[in-house]
Amino acid sequence: MPFSRTHRPRLFNDVTGQSHITETLRNEISSGILGHAYLFSGPRGIGKTTTARIFAKALLNNDDVKNGEPPEDSVVSKEIDAGSCIDLIEIDAASHTGVENIREAIIEHVRFAPARWKRKVYIIDECHMLSASAWNALLKTLEEPPAYAFFILATTELHKVPDTIKSRCQRFEFRRIEAKDLADRVLSLAKLESLSIDKASVDIIVRASDGCVRDAESLLEQVSSLADGGKITQEIVSLVLPRSDIPQSASLLSDALRRDLSASLQRAKDFVEEGMPPLSLIDGMLQVVRFLICAENPNERKRLEEGDDGEKATAELIGSCSLSELGNIALMLIERRRDAKAGTDPMFCLELSLLAIAGGLLTDPPSPSKTWAMEGRGEEEKRNEPASNRPSPVPKRIIASTNTSTKASDDARNAQTSTVETEPPIEPVTDVISQTVQESDHAQCPMPNALNFDIHDVRKYWTIITKEVEKSNRALPFVLKVCKPHHMDGCTVVLRFEYAFHREKLIEDLKTKRIVEEAIRLIMKNDTLLIDGFCDKGDDGVEVPIEQISQDVVSRVLNAFGGQVVE
Repeated sequence: MPFSRTHRPRLFNDVTGQSHITETLRNEISSGILGHAYLFSGPRGIGKTTTARIFAKALLNNDDVKNGEPPEDSVVSKEIDAGSCIDLIEIDAASHTGVENIREAIIEHVRFAPARWKRKVYIIDECHMLSASAWNALLKTLEEPPAYAFFILATTELHKVPDTIKSRCQRFEFRRIEAKDLADRVLSLAKLESLSIDKASVDIIVRASDGCVRDAESLLEQVSSLADGGKITQEIVSLVLPRSDIPQSASLLSDALRRDLSASLQRAKDFVEEGMPPLSLIDGMLQVVRFLICAENPNERKRLEEGDDGEKATAELIGSCSLSELGNIALMLIERRRDAKAGTDPMFCLELSLLAIAGGLLTDPPSPSKTWAMEGRGEEEKRNEPASNRPSPVPKRIIASTNTSTKASDDARNAQTSTVETEPPIEPVTDVISQTVQESDHAQCPMPNALNFDIHDVRKYWTIITKEVEKSNRALPFVLKVCKPHHMDGCTVVLRFEYAFHREKLIEDLKTKRIVEEAIRLIMKNDTLLIDGFCDKGDDGVEVPIEQISQDVVSRVLNAFGGQVVE
C-alpha cells in the first residue's frame, strides 16, 4: 500500500502544516457550535480530503471526542478508515457532474435519517466539476439541510464554485506546506519505514514537491525502492528526480548579463550538445530571474545563498541588474518560450533571448541628463564609451519645423513616398519593453506634425499606436507587433505582413481595420490616414516583387472607389 495511504493522518494533530485550519475545526467540535456546510479549498495534495475525513470522524463520534480530537479506536473511526461507514457518503464530483447524480446521491438520500449513527456527513471532492444544473439542484438542500446532515466540499479551483454556494459555507483555505514542515514529514515517514536518509536528499525531495505533501510521500516511496539496505543517498535520489538545469541556466544568464554574446552562445551550444533541451534552458533562465526578483526579500536571499548548487549560482547574480531589467527579461523569455511552443525552432528562440540580453536591448532607458550628455559629445568619444555605460536606444523626438513652407514639406513628403523604403528596419519586438517608460505618457512625448511626417515617424510611434489599439481590442496588438510599417502610399500606411492570415485579420476585416486606422489618425494627428498591407510571399511561396505590390495597392483603390489612372 502506498505511503500516502499507509501513513495517512488519523487525527487533527497528524495533519502537516495546516494548524490554522485544524485548530479552528477542533474548537468548533469542542464547543458544539457547528456549521452545516464547509468549503475546503487549496492546491492538490496538501490535506483537504484527509482533513475532511478526520472532521467527519469527529462529527460522527459526537459523544466521545476529547479536546476536539476523534478517538482512534472507536468503531466509527475504524469504519471510516476502512471506507465502510454507511453514514459517511463520499462523492467524486469529477465523475458525477450531472444533476441526476446529485439528485440521486444527495437530494433524495439526505431525506432519510442516519442508518447507524446520529449524523450523516457528505464529502464532495473536486466540487468545482459540478455542472450549473447540479449546483442549482444542490443549492436549496445546502441552504436548509436536515439537522443531522453536514456537507464538506473540497476543491482545487475555488474560482469555479458559484458565489451562491460560497456564501452558504464556512470557507477554509489550505496553503502549501512550508519547507521545514514538509522536511519533518519526510523524516518521520522515513523513520516509520526504517529508512536512513541524509539532509541533502530530504532537501531535494522537498524542493521537488513544491509544498505538496502527497508528492513528497510518493517521491520518498519511489526513492526507497532503490535504496540499498534502506539507505537513501543523493546519488539514488538523482536517479529518480530529473537533474536541475538551474546551474547551467544561471551561467548562461551570467554571460549574457556581462554582454558577452559570443560566450553565451557557445555555452548554449555546448549545453544542447550535451543533451539539454533548449526549452529547458529557457525555463531555467526564467526560474533564475524569478529567484533574483524574490531575492529582494532577505529571507529568500539567505535561502539562495545556503541552497543547492543552482541556488548558490543564482545568488552570485544578485545585484547584477535592476528589478525593472529583470522584469523585462522575464517578459521577453516568456515570449520566446511561447514562440518555441508555437513551432519556432527552440534553439533559435534561445539564441534570440541571449542576443536580447547581451545586446542591451532590455536595459533601462537612460535618464534625460545622461542622454543629453551623450548627445553633446563627439562621435569618437561616444564610440570609446564602455558598452555598460552607454544609454539604451531611445527613439529621437520628432520636432516639427515652423520655418519650412507648406509647399516644401509637401514636396519632400511626395518625394519620400514615391520610393518604397526598406531601411531602417522596424524596431524589434524586444525593444518595445525598453521604450515603455518614454512612450507611456503621451503628454510628455512630442507628437509629429500633422503636415510633415513619413514612414520613419510611423515606425517610431508604432508602439504608441499599438497601445492605443489595445484599448479597443486586446487581441490586435499581437498582430501589430509582428507586422511592419513598410512605406507610405499617399495617405495610406502600407504594412508588410509575414503571414497571410495576419493580413486578413487586420486589412480584410473592416471592423479591426477601422480600429487601427482610428488609432493611427489619433497618434499621427491626421484624419485622412488609411492602412493597407501585403505579405512577403504569395500563395505559391514566391516572393512578390515590390512593383507588383504597388500595382496591387493601386488596383484595390480603383476597384473600391472606381475611376482610372490619369497620366
